[in-house]
This record gives sequence, C-alpha cells and structure tokens, in this order.
Amino acid sequence: MEYAEIMKRKDAILSQPVHPIPKDKLASEQKLYAERCKRSIEIFEKAKGMIPGGVEHNLSQNKPFPLAMDRAKGYKIWDVDGNEYIDYLMCGAPIMLGHSYEPLDEKIVEIIRQKGPATGLTSEYELLAAEEIIKHMPGVEMVRFLQSGTEADMAALRIARAYTGKVKIIKIGGSYHGWSDQMICSVHIPRTGNFEAKGIPAECFTHIVDVAPNDFEALEAAFKDHQDKGGVAGVIVEPIGGESGAHPVHPDWNKAIRKLCDQYGSLLIFDEVVTGFRLDMGGAQKLYNIIPDITVLGKIITHGYPSSGAVAGRKEVMKVCTGSMGEKIFVGGTLAANPISMAACYYALKYMAEHDAVAKATTFANRLTQALNDLYATRPDLGFFVYNYGAIMHYMTTAFFSIDLNTPDALTQIFTRKQVADDYQVVTMAHGLCTLAGTRMYTCMQHDDEALKKTLAIWEYVLSLIPRS
Repeated sequence: MEYAEIMKRKDAILSQPVHPIPKDKLASEQKLYAERCKRSIEIFEKAKGMIPGGVEHNLSQNKPFPLAMDRAKGYKIWDVDGNEYIDYLMCGAPIMLGHSYEPLDEKIVEIIRQKGPATGLTSEYELLAAEEIIKHMPGVEMVRFLQSGTEADMAALRIARAYTGKVKIIKIGGSYHGWSDQMICSVHIPRTGNFEAKGIPAECFTHIVDVAPNDFEALEAAFKDHQDKGGVAGVIVEPIGGESGAHPVHPDWNKAIRKLCDQYGSLLIFDEVVTGFRLDMGGAQKLYNIIPDITVLGKIITHGYPSSGAVAGRKEVMKVCTGSMGEKIFVGGTLAANPISMAACYYALKYMAEHDAVAKATTFANRLTQALNDLYATRPDLGFFVYNYGAIMHYMTTAFFSIDLNTPDALTQIFTRKQVADDYQVVTMAHGLCTLAGTRMYTCMQHDDEALKKTLAIWEYVLSLIPRS
C-alpha cells in the first residue's frame, strides 16, 4: 500500500467515532481471558509487590494483566497455563528464524559448555560478527558493539557530535530511539514534546530539535535556524517512519534529510534496530539506496539473545571511537560483545542469509496483509486496514497513534482510541493471537498457512462482536 493511500485511510478512521465492543460482550471476553490465564494472574498479583507495576516489559499486553509465558517454538508461544498463541510479537522484532531455532541454540549451548559466558576480554567472535554485518550493510565499514539499542542510540549521538564538532540533534516526532534522557521527546506521537519525560530535567532537551514527520519546511528551517546556535550534528530517524512505520514517511522524506545533511555538514543516523535484517538483510539503507553515515542496530543482531546492540558506520566517522584518552568518545559496557552475544550474531545472520529468512517472512506478511484487508473489506463501516513494510505489519483499527495534537480534544481522543484498541487486543489474546500494542505484527520465516487461517478466524470473530453502524 502506497504512502498516499495509507494516509487517506488513516484520516478516514480518524474522521469517525471509534467502534467499541459492547460492554456485555467485552465483559464476557474479559472473563474468558481471566479463566484461561489464572496462573498468569497469580504471578502478576505477587509480582506487584516486588516489581514496579508488576511487569518488566513495555511490549507486553498489560491490561487487564500481563501474560506470564512458559516457552516458545517456531511461530508459537505458550503461557504458564498451557494456552497456545500465534506469535506476531516476535520478542519485539528480532526473531526471524523462528523461536528456539535449534541450529542457533545448539551453537550457543556449545559455547557456554566449552568456553564460558564471558571474560571481559576480546574474543574472535567479535570479528566474525562484525564481518557479517559489514558484508550485508552498505553504509557500514566499522562496528562497535554495545548492550542494547538504547546504548547504541546514545553512542550514535555522541559520535555525531564528536565528529562534526556541532551540538544539535534533530529528532523526528513519533520516533523511538531508546529511553535515554535526551531521546524521550515526542515519543510515540508527534508534537507531544516532554509529555512522557517525567524525571528528566528540561535542560536535557536543550540541544534536541523536535521536527514533525514529513514537515519539509520545518526540517529545512531547523538546519538554518541552528546554524549559528551550535549547528546540527546529525538527524536521527527511523527510515520507514516512527514506531517502525506507524508514522509512515513520504517517499521523498529520507532523500530530503540526506540532502540537507550533506548541505550543512551534518550526519544522517539511521536507527535500524527494527528494519536492519528484517526489512532487508542490508537494512532500509540497502532497500531504499539511501546510505546513512551512522547505523544503529539492536536486538535483532543476536536473534533475541541478550546484551545486543551496535553502532556502526563508515571508518572516517567511527574513528572518533578510537585514539588515546581525551581524544575519543567514551563508551563502555563490561558485557558488551561477550562471546555468547557475538556468536549469536554471527550464526544468526549466517542462518538468515542461508535460509532467505527475510524473503520468507516478507512473503507471508504480504499474504496476511492482503487476506486481512479482504476480511476487513467485508466491514466497510469500520474502515480497518493493514499495510506492511516487508515483514513489518501495521493494522489500523482506531489510529490512536495518528491523532493531530492541534485538535481541541486530542488527549481525550488518544486515550479513548487507545482503550478501544486495547479491548480488541484482549479479545485476540483470549483466543490465541499475540501482537504488539494492538497495532503491529512481526512475521518470521516459519509462519505458515495454519497461522494465516487461525489469524483470520480470530479477526473474523472480533469483527462479529462489533455492531454494524
């Protein structure tokens, strides 16, 4: 689906009221969910006394309670009550080969048994992992491994400032670049500013320039206006748009950013935590032929194994990470680039390339996108639709991410629409379908016809609960 069509359909959803499930039917579904997941509820109630909020994972479906999972295999996961789910969360996107992919797991088990988990010193696997990344990504000549995507984003900003000698960073509203202080600006929804920045001093945003997505005039003005105020060191973007494409970018958007960065001596930073090795083995940069100066990678490079992140780029830029004390940027992490993570990166990328995992996951996503759109078309009164960027799918039911903050009742609209989307997700979870935040689905190479049929059947049931208007 093209950009213009996506935006047109989103506007159509926003032009009409939401379509909630009637209270009696929703109560029945909530009761079913609770009956199926009694052990999860028990764990949640106990956890609330020891863990803030009772859950660690912001990707979880936490309302009315988070599921406690037991195991995962292929495209399926099972909770502690034994309920089976078709998984489209995929650990937040890194799983491309399928959960518990045996050839990869066997390599990691062998390393643990023979070599131990970590020494705090260099291992050969660092080189092997870096070689695999460099081989696939056109904008990468050197790699510095870290422990998360958040750390990699932090390092990317520091590298850009050290290399250019400038201080301002342009951040595109609605994008997510980890949870460091300076990046909690207009998170999730454009123009929300410091709405989610509790505990962060306002001074942390002194050198962050917030620009709304697809606002070409504001983008150019940001470069011009800050030329004599420290200058723009870099622009950090999710190449398919904020929240992994929940805020789609105009086809010329990234090209315009690249051009302005070149014009003003700034660096283009692609946050490819999700798109790298999922959209294409060479990332969005290869697929769209727009080469960034710095690339940020995250959990996908280790296929879900922990301590996973990297900042990468061309040698000329990455050299600021080297040199004597006082001449290089400071980055750290005792467990960064440990043998387990590096071996997981090396073997995961090799297996993904060998089995054409991206193409297989994309083929399934294309099929499911078409099938869901065909199903949603039977209910034109709702306006629901799906679009995908390869193996990254977005299903739009209430479009709460897309509310214009300039509307008088914007916050009320956001919360109301988010609640209805959450209610839909409770029903899908109660019947065995796991997605991300009621809006997103990630596919892997093992999703098959059975997964497609069950997904459609569950959504057909959800639609049956919503009255026709």
